[in-house]
Amino acid sequence: MRPMSPSVAFGCIELLSVVESYPLLPGGVHSLSLGAVPSQDILDAALDIRWLSVGTDGFLKPTPRGERALAAPSSRAKLRVLVLDHIDARDPPWLQLASSGRREVLMHAPKELRQIFVEAGLAYDGDAETVAFWDALASRARGIRDEALTEIGRTGERLTLEYEKRRTGADPKWVALDSNSDGYDVLSRLDMGDSRRLVIEVKTSTQGLAGYFYVSRNEWEVAEDALFHAFHLWDVSSDTPRLAVLDPGEVREHAPTDGGMGLWQSVRIPFAAFGDAFRTVALT
Repeated sequence: MRPMSPSVAFGCIELLSVVESYPLLPGGVHSLSLGAVPSQDILDAALDIRWLSVGTDGFLKPTPRGERALAAPSSRAKLRVLVLDHIDARDPPWLQLASSGRREVLMHAPKELRQIFVEAGLAYDGDAETVAFWDALASRARGIRDEALTEIGRTGERLTLEYEKRRTGADPKWVALDSNSDGYDVLSRLDMGDSRRLVIEVKTSTQGLAGYFYVSRNEWEVAEDALFHAFHLWDVSSDTPRLAVLDPGEVREHAPTDGGMGLWQSVRIPFAAFGDAFRTVALT
């Protein structure tokens, strides 16, 4: 089967629209002009991603997945549906990289599919719908239903992005959206008059000071090695978020130390350990 590409993807969208409007037998697809790709290849792809099926009367008809794609409000939105349906149909090996972030997927996915990510606005954008797409993809990769936990983390990251933009007057970079292997979530600057890099690790709790956060070995090593580093702890247990900004030295006393041949890999720290550091933040 021809690899999924922008030409095949747009052909699937066009064929789906035709089938929705006119009765069409599978053999009738050959009479259609669906771009540079042979019509049979478009039909094969649409059947593969389960957008179309052949009814008992022999005519093509949209499936529930196809109906969902038809209901998407724009070509870009339809492409996003197509990407997920293609992944569900093929379960490609590179999908496992989605749990490591967008950058890893874009580096290892087939070049034709990478172009679809670009066409669908998924390669660079950071709006809520795009973030939700990548989080859904990561959940598929992990094979677990942890969307709620992921969204809590994203809430804190969004708050840090807004807080840092107001504090420094410059747009910070949402590093965690592209990769979670860098050991921090947001790249900002020291302040309005100092453009030196400030790396920020964000932790979020919906349980207030009763919550905990985890620091991985990688995150801690980045915190220790960075010239300027901050931990942002967000308490989002109420409508008005509270923030504690900590430097690595304040967190260090709660981190374990290696002993003998052993190396610690993760530590759980209570938010309550820094209760006095929290301040209400008004971002609206």
